[in-house]
Amino acid sequence: MTPVAPEDDSIAALFGRLVDTGERFVRAELKLYRATLFNRLADARLAIISLLVAFLIVQSSIIALLVGLIVILRRPLGAVGATATVVGGAVIVAVILARVAFQRLRKVTEIEDRT
Repeated sequence: MTPVAPEDDSIAALFGRLVDTGERFVRAELKLYRATLFNRLADARLAIISLLVAFLIVQSSIIALLVGLIVILRRPLGAVGATATVVGGAVIVAVILARVAFQRLRKVTEIEDRT
């Protein structure tokens, strides 16, 4: 980009300056949006990490609960019976939750015919 002499007021020179100014403006806007994006990502990083840690703690708690149920049910049902009962119950709960989730997804993504 070569600067044009200010006394050159021809249409071509004015149009050239307009294009150069527009290009600089677009580049500055892109830099601003990029900086804003990275700033927001940095702010959101702590929230994302906190949610991930919370999810892992809840998952660990559920595993501990299932192990505790196996230990409690081991006396009346035996080791194999307690394990089968707890695993079977957990699988049934997971299947029910998955079906509910798929039904809701199907309902949300359904395309309605307009008549």
